[in-house]
Amino acid sequence: MSEQSTFSGPVVAVLIAGATAVFALSMLLMINGSSEDTSYATTTKSISAIGHAGLYELAQRFDIPVERSRINGVVAPGEGGILVMAEPTSSFSSDDIIRLGRESNVLLVLPKRWASADRSRSGWIRSTSPIPESWVAGIVGLVDAKASITRGDPPRAWDRNEIGIDPSFDDGAQLIKSDALTPIVGNAQGMLIGEKLDGDRRTWVLSDPDIIENHGLAKGRNAAFAMALLNAMRDGDSGKVVFDETIHGMVNVVDSPFKKLFQFPYVIVLVLVLSAAGLLIWATTSRFGKPRQAPPAFDFGKGRLIANTASLLDRAGHHAFVMRRYVRATLRDAGRLFHAPRQLDDEQLAAWLDKIGASRGIDTKSADILARTSDSHSTSLLVLFQAARDIHQWKEDISDGTSARS
Repeated sequence: MSEQSTFSGPVVAVLIAGATAVFALSMLLMINGSSEDTSYATTTKSISAIGHAGLYELAQRFDIPVERSRINGVVAPGEGGILVMAEPTSSFSSDDIIRLGRESNVLLVLPKRWASADRSRSGWIRSTSPIPESWVAGIVGLVDAKASITRGDPPRAWDRNEIGIDPSFDDGAQLIKSDALTPIVGNAQGMLIGEKLDGDRRTWVLSDPDIIENHGLAKGRNAAFAMALLNAMRDGDSGKVVFDETIHGMVNVVDSPFKKLFQFPYVIVLVLVLSAAGLLIWATTSRFGKPRQAPPAFDFGKGRLIANTASLLDRAGHHAFVMRRYVRATLRDAGRLFHAPRQLDDEQLAAWLDKIGASRGIDTKSADILARTSDSHSTSLLVLFQAARDIHQWKEDISDGTSARS
């Protein structure tokens, strides 16, 4: 006889279908999912209109070595490299100011707009508003405290352009007025790029960020202008461009292996493993709740005593003796029910009881049954078993109602 299965066929089919669906979903999400930051901020991770992800990727395509410097992973540009501090939209910390004055080659890109996120589309912006000129002047003031910001129509021509490529503007130009900065790209209206030299340290300030933002790179020759700007500042082909993301609060997240298990896509693997473990435990468990107590080694009840006695008699082969004794014991028991005289033997008692039976309309005679069990009459077990059955039925008939009246 085969052991019954823990799960029925339909349950197994549902489990297999569920596991297959979860596995397919995990594969789909792993292929199409992305953990890339799609923030709307002005970072090199941002794909929004005001972000710099396009500039970072464009530099990589032109084989310019680029890196990101984060709060817990500060990267130095090294010899011949550039530190790009692009559009800080909050006040510089003391560490940022120290780094601005310490690095030997810095490109500071001034901010121009505030932006609000589009909640319906991740990574997009809903609207922008201009940052006050005084606030932008406070940023450029770290390079030249007397510098000012002007906004107006884009210049039609530049009196000086050391980059060699004319940029295109969107809706007006943001320029710098400063006596301490040397124009790299500028005219009488102001400077688009100004330079400040302090010994071995060089700082360039790009006044209008539209040219290198994601939305501006596709306009005119702005992409070529941005690449020429980076190449003009770095030393040869080995100069590294490091984007300082500490000014935007970007942090290197170093997850522990245990924390990884609760992040996508590893959490799907964790769910599958836990599900498999749960099914394995369920399949190998034969019961729930409190364990059933084992039966005692020996049963001392009446039923056990009778069964043992019957077994011993059966092994000894005393079936005929037992049947004869049963007939006579039943006869004596009926005599006690009807208060028969005690001095009567079995044959006399049977005759006395048959008179009572005749008065009650019972045709069966107990004397005949008793005679069939005598040693001289028969030794057949079949006859003795029949006699035992008949005496039992005779007693039931004759004593009907007697026990209740006693």
